[in-house]
This record gives sequence, structure tokens and C-alpha cells, in this order.
Amino acid sequence: MGVKRDRSAMDDAKAILNRVRQLVRVLRSFEKQAQSRFGFGAAQMFILHVLRHEDDLSLNELADRTATDQSSASLAVGKLVSDGYIRRTPSEEDRRQVRLSLTAKGRAVVRRAPPAAQERIMESVQAMPPSDRAHLMALLDTLMSGMAPTGDDRPPMLFQEEQKGRNARKKRARVAKA
Repeated sequence: MGVKRDRSAMDDAKAILNRVRQLVRVLRSFEKQAQSRFGFGAAQMFILHVLRHEDDLSLNELADRTATDQSSASLAVGKLVSDGYIRRTPSEEDRRQVRLSLTAKGRAVVRRAPPAAQERIMESVQAMPPSDRAHLMALLDTLMSGMAPTGDDRPPMLFQEEQKGRNARKKRARVAKA
């Protein structure tokens, strides 16, 4: 009986690992498509999609809508502003606060782009019954507790840190060649 249970647990673990791989593959594919078609990554594409649905947000509101921390959202927004996809406008109510909205260039990109991977995940989860969402969160928490220490509730945007790491690796490679 113990061997059967172990084999069953191993088979389940393999099936779950394969599903995680599928999810990572989809996310990476979206990242690569966004990079090659539009010149920026999934994090920035997600921000453009959020602003398409809900224009004129503060940075804190945008961070909340993208389920990330304010500093990560700020980094992603900075590139989009400098590239002309997002406009920063001082708030009429509080001149210290900045409002974010899409430019014509940003709206044009979002019209051509498929929904962001993060958007699809959030829509899929929102479509689940509340009990399924709670169960999925609990299971993911259990899975993550065995993989990494618990940390901040608001992780950086998907692939944002990977980009920094990739750029650092490229820089090290250039330095090593020199």
C-alpha cells in the first residue's frame, strides 16, 4: 500500500509539474511576443491594457490594478512614458499627484495587441466560483511554502526582475569578451 501511495503521489507531482511548465511556457511566450512585436515586455503590456480599461489612474491605483508593488509599477511606467505610450499629467485635485493615461501611440498598440497574459489569468480566476478561488489560493500557498520563504504580498511585475538579470548577464558577457 505504501509503494502504491508513493507512486500515486509521484505521478500527481509529475502531472502538476507539467502544468506549471505549461503555465511558464505560456507566460514566456507572451513575453517574447510582446518584446518582438512591440519592443517591450509583458509587464508594460499589462499596464497598457489596464489603462485601456481604466484610463487616468494614479501610480498607486495602477499598482493595485496590476497586483504589484508601487516601485515595480513605477519602473515599468517610466519606460512607457519615455517611449511615448503613457502620459503623466498633474492631478487637478492635488498637484503633487500624477495621473497616468494612454497616449494615441499607447492606444494604437493596445488595439493591435492580444490581451496580456496577466489579464487572462486574472479573468480566468475571477470567473471561478469563490470557493474554487479560495481553494486555488490555499493550494498555491502550500506549494509556494515548500519552495521559497514568504515575503511581500505584492511581488514585482512578471518578468521584470528577469529582464534585469538578463541584461546583467549580457553586460557580464560583453565585459568578459573585452
